Amino acid sequence: MSTVLNESSAGNDPFGMSRFSIRRYSVQHLLLIGLAIGLLVSLTVVASRHGYVPLIALSAATLAVVLVKTTLVIWVGIRTVAVEIWIRRLGMGDLEYRIEPRGNDEVTKACQALEALRQNSIRAMQLDLVTQLSAELKERNGELEQALADLRESQDRIVSQQKLAELGELASGVAHEMRNPLQFVRNFTSLSQELVAELQELLEQPGEVYRQQAEGLIEDLTGNLDRVEHHSGRLNSIASAMMIYDRGTGGGFRPVGLNQLIVEQTHLGYQAIRVYEPDFSAKVNTELDPALGETVVVPEDMARVISNLVMNACEAMVEKLRAEGDGYQPRLTVATKNAEDAVTMTVRDNGMGMNREMMARMFNPFVTTRSTGRNMGLGLSLVWDVIREHGGSVEPESEPGRYTEMKVQLPKRPAETG
Repeated sequence: MSTVLNESSAGNDPFGMSRFSIRRYSVQHLLLIGLAIGLLVSLTVVASRHGYVPLIALSAATLAVVLVKTTLVIWVGIRTVAVEIWIRRLGMGDLEYRIEPRGNDEVTKACQALEALRQNSIRAMQLDLVTQLSAELKERNGELEQALADLRESQDRIVSQQKLAELGELASGVAHEMRNPLQFVRNFTSLSQELVAELQELLEQPGEVYRQQAEGLIEDLTGNLDRVEHHSGRLNSIASAMMIYDRGTGGGFRPVGLNQLIVEQTHLGYQAIRVYEPDFSAKVNTELDPALGETVVVPEDMARVISNLVMNACEAMVEKLRAEGDGYQPRLTVATKNAEDAVTMTVRDNGMGMNREMMARMFNPFVTTRSTGRNMGLGLSLVWDVIREHGGSVEPESEPGRYTEMKVQLPKRPAETG
């Protein structure tokens, strides 16, 4: 059973016994000594009245000795009571209570022993507390590790969803972009079939006039085939740009023509936005350094970086177009610059721009300024992760209402590739 200590009992026995309670043996002894002193004083007074000098001297000397002894008993008794209270409070677990040892007697030695006991008890309690906190900390660490594992699993799922969403947007853009050349191929093929039928009829007719008409049809057929070849080439380049995503992730580092990759993915990203914003049109400039050769990258990851940056820039220009109307001309510039051991890729738009607060958080997951439901705020986070894995860096620069420029620095050969 524990007893609660409060401030009102700080100067008393914790069991409710006053320092001067008659139940204390020390108090009883003091009362008996007081009674003896009273008797000696009375004896001295009586002896003085009767003039009995030996008795007067004896009683006076005895009284002096008793007074001195009484003083010592009172002093030691008070200290003993204080030590007794300390022992009881210590036994109840009150390790804050203590008294200062005075003198060099047995009471002082007892105080020193009690102080050593108090310090050892404090250390033991601290050790128990440390052990308890260590066990709790270990348990919390286990919970945090499990939470971290769950978070990583959730993050992997979200990133996979983001990649699927990006692939869906790009696929929509590809389908939209393929529609025109496919229509051209279909039209020219149908027209060529009609020309072939006419040609067969002319070839069956004799005469120079029919031969000249046949030659004219052959020229038309040749032109149609050239147009079919041209638009088939467009389809092939679009398909090639998308095929890089078929490799998924983890394809590893390998040399690629970064300029060509930028051209393909810039076009795909731009067309993907136009699927959702059919009225959006921007002037797209590519300023690619012809001296830039092959760069060692993970192509599928770098393709995502380029398309993300382009689509993000287009989204910013779409917002500004909505705000300013027809007086605004969207412009997107994608550039590369060659260096001895590195390459710089820059994506610049004249869209809404960003303030300092947004720039400080732009690479954090789930941070987005877009109001469309298809944006999860993971695009720039993925860009940051990929570029960092390539040993590069991303340097953003922006002015609200005017422009945003994303400068990507990449080593031509990342350290991990040897």
